[in-house]
Amino acid sequence: MSKIHYFQRYSLPENTVTNNTLLLVARIYEHSAVKASEFLTDITGVESIEIGLAIVQQKRVGDAVPDGAIIQQSFKILIEAKVDTPVNHNQLLRHAKALEGVNQGILLLLTKHPIGLQEQEIASRIRAEHPNVIFKSITYETICDSLKGLFKPHEERMVALIEDYVEYCNDTKLNDQSKFLLRIVPCRNSVEINKKNGIYFHPSDRGYTPHAFVGIYAQKTVQAILKVESVFDVELTDDSLKKTLVDGAANDRFDGRLRQIIKDAKKDCGYEVASGYRFFCGAMVDTDYQKSSPGGIQGTKFINLRDKLGRFSGVKDVASKLLGKTWE
Repeated sequence: MSKIHYFQRYSLPENTVTNNTLLLVARIYEHSAVKASEFLTDITGVESIEIGLAIVQQKRVGDAVPDGAIIQQSFKILIEAKVDTPVNHNQLLRHAKALEGVNQGILLLLTKHPIGLQEQEIASRIRAEHPNVIFKSITYETICDSLKGLFKPHEERMVALIEDYVEYCNDTKLNDQSKFLLRIVPCRNSVEINKKNGIYFHPSDRGYTPHAFVGIYAQKTVQAILKVESVFDVELTDDSLKKTLVDGAANDRFDGRLRQIIKDAKKDCGYEVASGYRFFCGAMVDTDYQKSSPGGIQGTKFINLRDKLGRFSGVKDVASKLLGKTWE
């Protein structure tokens, strides 16, 4: 069954990207104004963006000290989101002009890649014409990084929302982290044949986020790491093997192993996978990367290996560095 997503993936016009990002902020704010303030402060680089009412007692206002005050902080953030279109300096200056007179006006440019020296040039022009406006250029990766650790594991609904936004950015190449992603999959009965053949399989109609590594999981631990080299949809009829390349290298290196795992799946697990299945083929290395939190996993889980390990080189290095480590 395909996963239900919070964020639309079917098109990538800039208004869709903007809508999804604003929806993210809105959901965070609905859950917690404090978390929304923390998130916006982080991505804008402004010292403190306060959201919501401040209710205080005996706060001096001019020459008077009233018994109480209810204060709404004033700020305005304008967002210009770019996907593949070039940055338009004059457009940004027009946006900056619209922020004149705002107590705290922030213009945020959102792009796929850093804009380099353009940022200094744009900021300088805005300062010259609109000195009270703060200009900041960030990437979708900046947003994804700022979301890390924003919510605790027990805040499951918000954690799921954040994970889906990060996956959305990866799926649509706004922030392609696929070469760092480990996809942990529950394998149950098929663990041994997965490890034996260096292949993981699942139904062809099941969607997935692009990733470079697969973690073969059972009994509360990732038992092996697969470095994905080729992904095929396969049909095996009698002795005729038909492959459709989905991703990776087009070759016949894995034909024997594909035939064998289809045979093993039926004989050892009772699975009929000769048609309608997708096969992730590559190099498999044993490890022991244990889940420390209670219970198993019902679906897949993604871990960014760059965040977890820093630099790494190849599947053997990943398996070695994960050995003995834990995850939640």
